[in-house]
Amino acid sequence: MKYSFSKARLYLATDSLDWMINYSIKQSLSLQDATPIVSGHSSIPERPIETLYIHIPFCHTLCRFCSFHKVKYQETLAREYFQALRQEIREVIDRGYRFNRVYIGGGTTTILEDELIKTIELIKSLTTIREVSCESDPIYFSEGNPELLNGLVDRMSIGVQSFDDVILKSTGRFEKFGSGLQQAEYVSRAIELFPTVNVDMMYGFKVQTVDSVTQDLRQTMALNPDQITTYPLTIGIGKNRKKAGCLAGEPHELWPQFLAVKQALSERYVMEFPWTFSRNFGQPVQNKYVLDGEDCLGVGSGAFGRFGEQFRISSFDIADYTRLIEQTLSGTCYVKSLGNNALNQHHLMIMMGHGHLDNQVFKAHTGRSLWQALPLEMSFLLASGAVVKRGDNYHTTEQGQFIALKMFTGFLSGMDYLREQARELPLTSMRTA
Repeated sequence: MKYSFSKARLYLATDSLDWMINYSIKQSLSLQDATPIVSGHSSIPERPIETLYIHIPFCHTLCRFCSFHKVKYQETLAREYFQALRQEIREVIDRGYRFNRVYIGGGTTTILEDELIKTIELIKSLTTIREVSCESDPIYFSEGNPELLNGLVDRMSIGVQSFDDVILKSTGRFEKFGSGLQQAEYVSRAIELFPTVNVDMMYGFKVQTVDSVTQDLRQTMALNPDQITTYPLTIGIGKNRKKAGCLAGEPHELWPQFLAVKQALSERYVMEFPWTFSRNFGQPVQNKYVLDGEDCLGVGSGAFGRFGEQFRISSFDIADYTRLIEQTLSGTCYVKSLGNNALNQHHLMIMMGHGHLDNQVFKAHTGRSLWQALPLEMSFLLASGAVVKRGDNYHTTEQGQFIALKMFTGFLSGMDYLREQARELPLTSMRTA
């Protein structure tokens, strides 16, 4: 097959980018130099940390391509975990940490409604956060009591991934959550209950085509969710690569599928990032998807936090986590220093996603211009046609939007790599006993 020069150049650029991202992840996100934290505490920032991330690591069944920290649900263990989790949250707030928003992820966050409600109510009684976001699987809106979370959760993000029964069966989600039509009914119920509903969709599966991606998103839009997040299947670079890779299609098929996503959603949704879209009808969306390089503190087993130039890692062993809470009131057990280059690359990814590389904004964050901080990256972006110069700044082209998307999936791969290593770190609770 013959490609136009621009398409051939794009494929060469993205193939090179994949290699560079994988190399960079292994260099900058290795946990070989992670340092144990005996006390679990560190200095408290003067300004509020943007997000408190809470991890709930329990699922009834485990999805084939998911690399997040999770274990099979056991009620006794889960209730003990929630009790320890609330102890950690109370301690974090008592020590003076402040947050603007809360994001609850998993696992299956709604696996014990009463415990989740107690946890959110505790946070709201102790803080003045502006927003609570919560992830959920689709079937919760059939088998659970989501009305109990009304007034507590501002933004509900539902992991559908696809309404195509072929894909649902190939990923094991058909048996777990039901058919695409059934899941559409569940999403409709959620939209009636919560101020903001996001639907997570994926593409890049082996059985997908441009037409099937378009059809999937048309079915999503017919439900009128406030937001649609859509990104390629993340393969990763570690052990998860083989498991997720068997589901993935040809990498070069992602470009036409990305164009199909943009085209399908452009009728009723505005692209905020190449991976997230908000509706352009009705009242403005209040609780938006946020990934703007903001600081984050993680609590709960399997949580990450990043503020300043450090990653903070909570124990990935639930028994170890609960022992740490008993001993130190903190589940954080390791810290990993981040180099300036990794932080600058993350900021570049966000600016690429926004579509505008502003030298003054970048310099305000880093103390250096784009070319001073990232000469190789900027050369690559210009040579690949990903950005065009306008005055002192740069704008992202359509090809650049796709490259930003690839950078984002690289970021997700980096998180997979961190999780894989974190599971192997020595337990720290014994050191504080």
